[in-house]
Amino acid sequence: MNAETFHALLDTRLAERTPGGVSRRRFAEICNRLLASGILWRDYSKPEQALYDDATSVEELLREWFDVLGFTLTHDVDANLLRLYPPGDDQEDEDGVRKLRSRLSKDVVAAALGLRFLYTEALTGKRELVDQELAISLEELSQTLVSLLGTTLANSVADRSQVLRELRKHRLVRFREGDPGFGQMEMLLSVLRPVLSFVSDEALHEVRQLMQERKV
Repeated sequence: MNAETFHALLDTRLAERTPGGVSRRRFAEICNRLLASGILWRDYSKPEQALYDDATSVEELLREWFDVLGFTLTHDVDANLLRLYPPGDDQEDEDGVRKLRSRLSKDVVAAALGLRFLYTEALTGKRELVDQELAISLEELSQTLVSLLGTTLANSVADRSQVLRELRKHRLVRFREGDPGFGQMEMLLSVLRPVLSFVSDEALHEVRQLMQERKV
């Protein structure tokens, strides 16, 4: 199949599902955005809301397209969240769902676990949520990592800044990068709802077990 034939087929499929709604160019924009950031969260911004709405209208086509590439697209309907996972472990869990892993640095993985722990505490009433966001400082996150994993955030401001940008790309945190204290331990940020689907309940349970073992 040459490119012209493929484009014509895609145009036909799009017209069948969203008459006059999603063009081939818009479909490509959605695919590129998911490949670049791995996520579309409707509540993040107005542009992302529009992308998410268009993506859900062609969700079946997106799944077919990414499946050919070996990627897996998941949809958390309750959170208005689409997340794309790269080809990874082919093992299956007890429910027959493939274990999905994203290629992340150890610092980002540790920070994500800490953020998930803190957000779960907020859900249980131990911390305050405002519009489904949890305000914390980098110092609080670092202390949490010490308790959970026996580690801290990266030492240098530059390394911490890189971790923060990676966490933001996955829609786990929101912050103001232009502030003078960016990357400093007193910096404030908001933990966002997508952390619940990014870090599984199983991963959080394993961390809690680790904490209990250290107390014994």
